[in-house]
Amino acid sequence: MTSVFDVCSERRFAAAFAALTGECGPFRWQLRLLRRMLGANLPKAVDVPTGLGKTAVMALWLIAVAEGAGLPRRLVYVVDRRAVVDQATRFAEQLRCNMPTDLAEKLLLDQRADGLPISTLRGGFADNRDWLEDPSVPAIVVGTIDMIGSRLLFEGYGVSRRMRPYHAGMLGVDSLVVLDEAHLCPPFEALLRQIAEQRDGKLGPLGTAHPTPPFQLMSLSATGRDTSDLASESIFRLEDEDRNEPTVHQRLVAKKRLKVTELTDPKSLTERMAKRAVEIGTRGLRSRVLVYCHSRTHAVDIKNRIDKEFNQGRRRADTARHMSELLVGERRVHERSELEGWLNDQGLLGGTEAPCRTPTFLVATSAGEVGVDLDADHMVCDLVAYERMVQRLGRVNRRGGKSRSATVDVFALRPEIEDRPKKAKGSGEKALEVFEKQLAPLSRLRLGEDGRLDACPLATVELKSKHPEVVSAATTPTPLYPALNRPLVDAWAMTSLERHEGRPEVGPWLRGWEDEEEPQTGVVWRKHLPCLRTTDETAIPPAMVAGYFRSVPVHTSERLEAESTRVFDWLLKRADQLGKREQNTINDAEIMALVLDRDGDFIKGANFGQLKHLAAPARTLGKAEVRRRNREKDEWKRHLAFSLMIVDARICGCRNGMLDEKDDGAVATADADDHWSEIEDLSSETSRPLIRFRVRQVSANEGDEGLSTPEAGEDWRHVRTFETRMNASGMATQGLAVYKWHDDAEDEDNRSILSAPQLLRDHAEQVATRTRQLAERLGLAPHEAKALVAAARFHDDGKAAKRWQRAMNAPDDGIYAKTKGGGNPRLLEGYRHEFGSLLMAEQRNLPDGMRDLILHLIAAHHGYARPLIGCEGCEDGPPSYLESKAGDAALRFARLQKAYGPWGLAWREAILRAADQAVSREWSNRHRQRNDG
Repeated sequence: MTSVFDVCSERRFAAAFAALTGECGPFRWQLRLLRRMLGANLPKAVDVPTGLGKTAVMALWLIAVAEGAGLPRRLVYVVDRRAVVDQATRFAEQLRCNMPTDLAEKLLLDQRADGLPISTLRGGFADNRDWLEDPSVPAIVVGTIDMIGSRLLFEGYGVSRRMRPYHAGMLGVDSLVVLDEAHLCPPFEALLRQIAEQRDGKLGPLGTAHPTPPFQLMSLSATGRDTSDLASESIFRLEDEDRNEPTVHQRLVAKKRLKVTELTDPKSLTERMAKRAVEIGTRGLRSRVLVYCHSRTHAVDIKNRIDKEFNQGRRRADTARHMSELLVGERRVHERSELEGWLNDQGLLGGTEAPCRTPTFLVATSAGEVGVDLDADHMVCDLVAYERMVQRLGRVNRRGGKSRSATVDVFALRPEIEDRPKKAKGSGEKALEVFEKQLAPLSRLRLGEDGRLDACPLATVELKSKHPEVVSAATTPTPLYPALNRPLVDAWAMTSLERHEGRPEVGPWLRGWEDEEEPQTGVVWRKHLPCLRTTDETAIPPAMVAGYFRSVPVHTSERLEAESTRVFDWLLKRADQLGKREQNTINDAEIMALVLDRDGDFIKGANFGQLKHLAAPARTLGKAEVRRRNREKDEWKRHLAFSLMIVDARICGCRNGMLDEKDDGAVATADADDHWSEIEDLSSETSRPLIRFRVRQVSANEGDEGLSTPEAGEDWRHVRTFETRMNASGMATQGLAVYKWHDDAEDEDNRSILSAPQLLRDHAEQVATRTRQLAERLGLAPHEAKALVAAARFHDDGKAAKRWQRAMNAPDDGIYAKTKGGGNPRLLEGYRHEFGSLLMAEQRNLPDGMRDLILHLIAAHHGYARPLIGCEGCEDGPPSYLESKAGDAALRFARLQKAYGPWGLAWREAILRAADQAVSREWSNRHRQRNDG
């Protein structure tokens, strides 16, 4: 770049960067990367050592997009760890908070109440969905490999089938994926590159290829990654002048003095690590010590030993107190998030200047290696693969400039060799081989006069360049992973099919085949579980369970992740302990656990009596019963793998956010704890709660025909009541009333908000106008823009059917598209208004070249017709005629999928759906404001 990036421009860009980030200004390497972004010449990989501000690529992207660079409108930042502090999300929120007015105007964000849309997609069923609202404005999405990857492949974990194409289209088009620490996930990086290559379709009906905004990938790494598969000009690295900048140089040579201590006794590992951590933390100036363990069990043991050492010391003498915390993956996000304040107060977060008043210890597993900006004074750790060791080293003396060196002690447990001879290598020999490979790079670091090794970032970069074979051997091998092909994507894209033999689980494409991976299970505590109680029994209707959790979806903050076998053992131990209590008030027939799959569909459940039976000692059962119970246990373990288990809060067993078989303390729940509901959603600039639903148990009042639904406050609206108890006459006597925040949708499928009647012709015209605006902002070709506007104008015509008007309780003074609610959907008898709209549109004079697209967009605007849409309940022709039209819709989908590509077609559907839902939200908000006024 020359003319665009002159001296004046450089100063202006530097000022914008400083305003956005709150820092003095960009590093030289960041300005160089901005030059490439402004020229839409993105490198495929950015290979820069840790601690030098790689997350700031978000700010560079915002500046480049505002300057009109040909970059995608959405930045998707992928972090592979679910850390206590999501550094990427926090950084994005800082950018939004600091955004200058002129920059917001250029980005078309100046008229949005929420400013820059920011969403976090992590291991849960819910996100704030802001990124889905307007495909024409920039947005930042932060997520994990599983959440982003599954959505890209039309298999979104925790996303209903009807919403999956919406998510896929918005991620697979007009998106720049920034893959942080790409060296940790080569299968996913390969998948993203294959998507970029296979994304677009073939020649369309007009004889030309349909232009679709780009999908691009930029990988970030801090370990001097192997980039032999990429051309050298596509890799962005530091230059000599970059390294010579004072601040950069200070961080590159940050003092980290490393010593390796080999151990042979496994029992001594945690004892030695804890003892060394205490020594470092208490010598001379009090220090912040970070202790890393590969094992959660070891982490818990070391923290207990540290605490015990100080407690004993206080009993012996008036010694200084200490602070300690645990950062492990197996901890509920609600409690884990509270660690952020503690880390900040103790000065353990990068950039904080809090003084260290007392010895402070953070004991962490891999959950604290990536995605959290830790900066400790010293470190003690065990030996792990090289790429993880570099991550750990990057969390100590992170910014350099400290007067004293950071002490790093690595305790390496040498595996024992099996004595008995074997033809093939035994497990002990294999473990020893891995151990020696992992130890080899550390031994090649420069040895100082103090007898310790130099482990500064510059030393690790040099190590990679001088001994690439040694570093490669010490790095975790890339797992095998399958190639992506178009037939697979086409099969995944058929989201309206519940079952498809050619649609495999997407996990291997995201992470490869990891044979040693222990299946994980999510655990959530809730006060209210959906079930149906009669006088004789308690049933678990699958449709009711799925519908309930679509209305009150599991939020990330509620979720705890743990190994499936551990979760099952914990569940049985809790049931056994509760069952033996004299004061136990739980009835055997009460449902205590529900298991949902990744789609949110019900898999399995158990009442209290069944759990107690599974937990009973084998000696109390006969042999045949033991065999039956073992089969039942195996089935439970199989279903728990990679699923979500929701348990009754009365089962307890949660201490400080972690599973604890012995803990009987009450567990806070998102569906009943009002304080949790009142916690503000920090990802939005508007004031709204983190949990935007409430659940209340309601009963039928004497003389009433239905269940009571009391008001929940002006900001909450009742959306649905699930009947949970029936009397002998089949009348509902109890239920669970669901209330949603005033601007939140009833569920993920139905994102529009029902609050006031609106005539069909008015709604259709408003959606057409909004679609035209989106098409213009997105730069769609005139013929495509026309097609989208036509589809918008006719998309709801099927609501004119008397059946729909009656079922939705529409006023009788006109034909309505939106109603106040209170109708009876069962009167639809399966009727889909999109199918009715499709039949009516086929009678219109539509342009030949765009006819297929218009008809498909109408049929698919609620996520159906991919490829199937039901024709039940439609009265516009005999069954044979209606079935043939449904078949035509399926064939039309196949043609368009080939023409536009899977993601291109889904993106065009998303434009119409976004316009439709935006109009519905605005209508609802205007109605609410009129009422408030």
